[in-house]
Amino acid sequence: MAFGRDDLVFVFNFNPSKSFTDYGFLVPAGKYLIQLNSDSSEFGGFGRVDDSQEHFTIHDKLYEKHGKEWLKLYLPSRTALVLKKSDSDGK
Repeated sequence: MAFGRDDLVFVFNFNPSKSFTDYGFLVPAGKYLIQLNSDSSEFGGFGRVDDSQEHFTIHDKLYEKHGKEWLKLYLPSRTALVLKKSDSDGK
C-alpha cells in the first residue's frame, strides 16, 4: 500500500514473507529521502534498506502532462517507509 500527503510518501508492505524489488508507483517528479524506516536496526529491524540513499523518480512520457514519475523502491516484508520529497536546494 502506498499513498502521499503533501511532500510525504508512505509505503507499507504487510506481506509476512515476500519482499518486493523495484516496487513502483507514481509520485510528483523529484528526489525523495527516507525519513522513517521500520526495518532499521534502530527499531529492531534487519537493516535491509539503506536510509542514506537518495531515491530519484524515473521519467515516463505517458505521465508527463500530470507531473508524475515512477518511484521504485525495495520493500522488505513487514516494513513501512516514509519518504519526503526533497526541496530544490537539496534539503
